[in-house]
Amino acid sequence: MKKEARGFTLIEVLVTTAVLSLGIVLIYRAFFTLLDSFGYYSNYLRVAAFADEKLWQAQDALSCFGPDAGAGSSGRLNIQNKDFNWRLSVSPIEAESLYRIDLAVSWRQGPRTRELSRNGYALYIKKES
Repeated sequence: MKKEARGFTLIEVLVTTAVLSLGIVLIYRAFFTLLDSFGYYSNYLRVAAFADEKLWQAQDALSCFGPDAGAGSSGRLNIQNKDFNWRLSVSPIEAESLYRIDLAVSWRQGPRTRELSRNGYALYIKKES
């Protein structure tokens, strides 16, 4: 009488190990992609209020003072030990009564540079004396 062998063959163990390894790699990849997205949106939320406020200040200055506002500038912002660089540029449209305002805030996140952009317009109406 022949005894029947019980257990797994080497091929079955290798295939199972390969499938489980692939599953673990895919789970880790999804996890790190999620962490990267979370980091981006966390930094985005940190700087969005600053960008909106800076754009509003430039619009207000240009609406009140026109070409004398001197609104174009750049600088560095540090929020929770994270450095953000910002650049504000103003260009006149239609004989210096309408201005286009471009604001860009950038930061390093891992090997990439990320950027948040805001655009707006300001109208300067010269008051006659």
